[in-house]
Amino acid sequence: MKLTIKLLPPYVKKGDPDEHTLGLDARSVTIEQLAGHLSLEWQGRLGYPLIDNSGLLTAEFMVNGSHASTDRLLQDGDMVTVIPYICGG
Repeated sequence: MKLTIKLLPPYVKKGDPDEHTLGLDARSVTIEQLAGHLSLEWQGRLGYPLIDNSGLLTAEFMVNGSHASTDRLLQDGDMVTVIPYICGG
């Protein structure tokens, strides 16, 4: 399965490409499984884990332009946008 992963700041730095192709050896995965995979495999690229120590997602995900729940099954060719939760003080 191939997915297009679109990263938004702070997961992508200015001047770096924001879209990446990801090939997986699965027919389908959930958003939660993808977040775990990216957190491990893309640590250097992301700079921040997509799942915290409590097992909670640290970002919102959109699939093909629509918000998606963590149990959403992804299909070959889907575009997944990773949107960080914004905090401030």
